[in-house]
Amino acid sequence: MRRIFSFLLLVSCLWGSESCNKNFAEVNANPNNPETVNPELLMVPIIRDLVNDMNNDAFSPGNIVAQYSAEIREPSTDRYQWTGDFGVWSNGYGTLQNVQDLYDLATAAKLDNYRGIALIMRALIFSRMTDCYGDLPYSEALKAKGDPAIYTPKYDRQEDIYKGIIAELKRADTLLSAGGGYIRNDILYNNDYTKWKKFANTLRLRLLLRQSNKVDPSADMQEMLNNPTVFPLFQSNDDNAALTYSSAPNISPITGQRSAFFLDRRLSKTLADKMNATGDPRLPVYALPTALSVTAGVPQYVGVRNGETDANLSSNIDDAVSALGIIYYNGLDVAVPSQGLVMTYSELQFILAEAAQRGWISGNAQTYYEAGIKASVDYYSKISGQALTMPAGFLTQPGVAYTAADGLELIGTQKWIALYFNDLQGWQEWKRTGIPALTPSITNYNNNQIPVRFLYPTGQQVTNETNYKAAIGIQGADNINTKIWWMK
Repeated sequence: MRRIFSFLLLVSCLWGSESCNKNFAEVNANPNNPETVNPELLMVPIIRDLVNDMNNDAFSPGNIVAQYSAEIREPSTDRYQWTGDFGVWSNGYGTLQNVQDLYDLATAAKLDNYRGIALIMRALIFSRMTDCYGDLPYSEALKAKGDPAIYTPKYDRQEDIYKGIIAELKRADTLLSAGGGYIRNDILYNNDYTKWKKFANTLRLRLLLRQSNKVDPSADMQEMLNNPTVFPLFQSNDDNAALTYSSAPNISPITGQRSAFFLDRRLSKTLADKMNATGDPRLPVYALPTALSVTAGVPQYVGVRNGETDANLSSNIDDAVSALGIIYYNGLDVAVPSQGLVMTYSELQFILAEAAQRGWISGNAQTYYEAGIKASVDYYSKISGQALTMPAGFLTQPGVAYTAADGLELIGTQKWIALYFNDLQGWQEWKRTGIPALTPSITNYNNNQIPVRFLYPTGQQVTNETNYKAAIGIQGADNINTKIWWMK
C-alpha cells in the first residue's frame, strides 16, 4: 500500500525517490468531498508495512550477514558486495510519513493511546535506521510541509537520535492509559494499550543496552525495574511484539518469493555447528535435515560456509546442505506459521541477564539467562506445533551451562541464536558485542571485514548534498566498514 502511494506521488518526494512529502491521509482524502480521517485507518498499513519490511530484511541481508544462513546462488550479499542500502532508508522514511499522520490525527482528536503508539513506531523505525547507517535526518525529517518547509534536512548525530527516541518511548509510556481513548484496527496487539505500554518499555531497554558502550544505562534501567507499575515490561511470550500472519493476502512476505529464491538461502555452517554441538531443540524448526541424510534414514542438519567458494557451489550442494525451516516457506503464497518478529520476551530476558552480569541491575544473571533460553524454545514449540522440549541436561552441559566467568559470552551466544529471523537484530548485537566470534565469509570482497553499516542512498549525494557531506565529514567515510557511534 505504501509503495503504491509513493509511486503516485513521485513528483512530490522529499528526497528524490526516497521519501514522499505527502501522506496517507491526504492521498485518501477526496478534495471534492471533505471528510475527517480517523487514525485507525492508518494502523493496518503502518504495522503491516513495517513488520513486513523487517521480515524481508531478516531473510536477507539480516540472516546472511549474522551467519544464520548463507547464499548458494549468486552470493553477492554473502560476499559483501554491498552497493546499496537494501531499502531500509526509503522504506523507513516512507512508513514514517504515515506514522507522523497518525500522531497528528491523534493529537487533533485528543486520542492519547494512538499518540503513544505513533511514538513507539517512530522510535522503532528510527532506531533500526540509525543502527544501519549511523547519523541521519531526524530532528528536521518529515518537515517538508512545515513552516518553514524543510526539504534538505540536516543529519543528526546518532548520539542525539538515541536521546530523542529513548525520550519518545518514555513519553509513550505516559500517554498509554485506560483514559487514552479507543484503539481500533490494531493487528499487532488487538487494541490492548497495556501490551503497547509493555512494548514501549521493553524496547527502551533494548536501546539503553544498545548504547551502553557510550552511555551508562544503570540509572534508567533501575528506575524502570524498580517501578513495574509505571514501567511494565513483557511478562511472557504472550506479550511478544510479533505479527501473526494468517491466510492470503495477510501472509508472510517471504512466501511471495519463488521457491528457487527461497532455497538459494541455506543454513549457515556457523549456526548449524553451534546448535548441533549442544543438541539444540530449536534446530528442527530453524532448518530442515538435508535431503541426502533423509534418504539415508539418519536426518542431519548441515550448514554451508558463508561465502563458499564457487568450486563448491555446484548443483550438487543442494541435497547436501539444509534448507531453512518449513515454518518460513512451504510454497509460493502458501500460509506458514512463522510470525513477523519485532521483539520478544526471550530477548528481554537476555537483556536483563547481561545487565545483571555487568552489575547494572540487581537480580540473578543465570536466572534471566536460562529464562531467555526457555522462552525461546517455548515460543518456537508453540508456533511450529512441534512440541519442542529441552533435552535432559541441556542447560547444564558445556557450552550452555552458565558460569559467571563466561557469562557475557554465554548470554551473547544464546541471544544470537534466539534472534534468528528477527529483523537485523542478530547483526546489530554482534556489532555491539562481537559475540559470537564470527569469521568473515570465506570468499569476500571487503578485505576480510564483516560490514557494520549500510551505504547512504546515492540520491542523498544529489538531493541533500551539503548535509550528506557534512555527515560523512563527522561520522567518517560512507562505506560499509565505518563504525557507527555506539560501536566506537
